[in-house]
Amino acid sequence: MVKQNKEEIVLEFVDLIYDEVKRKYSEGAGIKNVLLHLVEKGLIDSKKLRDYMVIKDFTKIMDETKQSSTYTFMDLSIKYDISDRTAQSIVYRERHKFLKKNNIR
Repeated sequence: MVKQNKEEIVLEFVDLIYDEVKRKYSEGAGIKNVLLHLVEKGLIDSKKLRDYMVIKDFTKIMDETKQSSTYTFMDLSIKYDISDRTAQSIVYRERHKFLKKNNIR
C-alpha cells in the first residue's frame, strides 16, 4: 500500500501544478485546463481515472433509475469495455480509495 502524502507535500505539488498550468494556458486557466494538464502529464493514472468514473456512473445510475445493480454492471462493462466482474470489483473494492481521509494525512 502506498503511504499517504504529508499535507505540506500536497500543497507544494498544488503550487507546482498551478505554475505549470498558468504558463501553458494563462493566468485565467480553469479547472478543466488543470485536469487536462494532469492527465496529459500522466499524473492521473488512467486506471484510477476509469475507476473513479465507473464508481460515479454506478452511483448516478442507481440513484436515477433504481434499476437492478446487475443491469447497471452490465451497462458499465459495455461503456468502459471491461467485464461485469471488473465493474463490480471497482465499485465494491475501490470506492474507499477515493475518500480524502485515505489520501491525505
